[in-house]
Amino acid sequence: MAPNSPHLSPPGRIRFWGSPSATLFTLEIAASMEGVLEYNLVSDPSDPMHGFVSASIDGRPWTGTMWTRDAGVFLRELVHWGRLETACAVASCLMRLVRPNSRGFLTFPMYFKRGEPASGSELDGTAAILIGLALLWERLEPGQPARAQIDAFFDRPDSAMRCLLDALNAPGGHGLIAGSGEFGGGVGVEGDFYNVVQNNLARLALLAAGRVYAARAMPDQAAACRAGAAQIESGLLRWLRDPSGAWIWTLDTASLRPDPQVLNSVINQGFGGLNGVLAMTGDVCGLTPREDQPQIFAAGEATFDALYSFPKRRAMFEKYGAWTQFDRLWDGFITCPSYGQAYALQAMLLMDRLEMAGRALDFLAEATAEPPPGNRLDRSSPYHFYERIYLPELLAAWTSPVNQRKDQPDWIANGFDGRFFDQGCGALNLVNVAEPLKIARLLLGVDDSDPSETRLVPRLPPAWTGMQAENWPVLTASGLTRASLRVERQNGGLSVQISLPDGAPLPAFALRGPRGWVRQPAAQSLEFSLPEGGQA
Repeated sequence: MAPNSPHLSPPGRIRFWGSPSATLFTLEIAASMEGVLEYNLVSDPSDPMHGFVSASIDGRPWTGTMWTRDAGVFLRELVHWGRLETACAVASCLMRLVRPNSRGFLTFPMYFKRGEPASGSELDGTAAILIGLALLWERLEPGQPARAQIDAFFDRPDSAMRCLLDALNAPGGHGLIAGSGEFGGGVGVEGDFYNVVQNNLARLALLAAGRVYAARAMPDQAAACRAGAAQIESGLLRWLRDPSGAWIWTLDTASLRPDPQVLNSVINQGFGGLNGVLAMTGDVCGLTPREDQPQIFAAGEATFDALYSFPKRRAMFEKYGAWTQFDRLWDGFITCPSYGQAYALQAMLLMDRLEMAGRALDFLAEATAEPPPGNRLDRSSPYHFYERIYLPELLAAWTSPVNQRKDQPDWIANGFDGRFFDQGCGALNLVNVAEPLKIARLLLGVDDSDPSETRLVPRLPPAWTGMQAENWPVLTASGLTRASLRVERQNGGLSVQISLPDGAPLPAFALRGPRGWVRQPAAQSLEFSLPEGGQA
């Protein structure tokens, strides 16, 4: 990397202010990122496992394993926060460890054990990693060794990309790809299914790879990826929506119908992972899905509203701002900073439901710093995000004379010792750090998915009065640059200021205002003033 390159600059930082939860959230995202880099990541370049990121630490469940979906989303955040050297190490480790599957393609397992190469059929893990690799490639300078490594990985005849396209071209595929695991049939459900989250991730992976191929002047490969993504989108919209327009979690591959036993399992009923379709769409397709992905957005909004209509979930949100992760598991009184609270929060932001998002952010920040009764944690900082947030109602129910554990799997029912619930993967569980980091980015609203025009879509909760990013990486048509941004409530509206270090000229920007996009040509610095509601 060249001296003074934006690739070697210090990482991006975001600060929020205006309420106690804004201050807490600022501390939590910084401490949790640094905690993962210190405790989860193999950072020694001389270690053969350099770049390996453990899902958990300190001997808690899955310590010493790297779950591929979690590693993929953490790779995504490393890229967006400008930690490109670390991202290169994680990417290289993932590409070194993967092996061909039984069909001869490089597809990822559910997780790697440290030091053990493997293959598998983890569709969501494979897709999340492909997205992370594509985002990293776009931000690396030409000639970077990591860029060449990604090129070679994408171009192999046994590549994961070719596996996705091969699966789509199989007879009777209906424009969908079968997968297994947590985001296949669901936890504890064996077999391959057409899952809505997995297939949307595969769609996004193909779109991201298509951008890379187009940038490399490989039009045939780019067109094949775009066509595959369109095929999956058509399959999603045709087969995986219910009569209300909301997403269906998963379909049987033979009957192409939902299996009631699968959908009504104690783990799948009301699973917050369904919000992941809308949330993940922002990873590749930009931060204004209402206008850029209208059919995907409409189904995501209908899904969110259907989940919110569940009386217990609505009651817990109205009482605490907590978005419960299940209808029945843990009696419906648990959430987490990833598939529960964070996916819902990301959906709220992308739907511009900022009052809801503010309440949900308050809960996430406060419950992280001071866990509710019944939560026991082993952690070195009160600002580390952790896997399971048990609500007070669960403690009350499970200590009452009428115990409500009859409907729970044994591993749930046995996870309570009379005073505290099992912390599970606990503090610094990787995915439960990565998704709050994304929430911070969505609040800031830098959308560089199209380098020809950087879009700004700031989303500031009503009780928060400002946010500021320093050294923030922005992908432009001329490459990666670093910007300073400040968004603040002033005089009943929003003030937005943008500048580059040393007064370098800014590229063209577009800021979303209340009556559409406000566009500004290249300039030394920009300052916008939007009337009330300008962020929505």
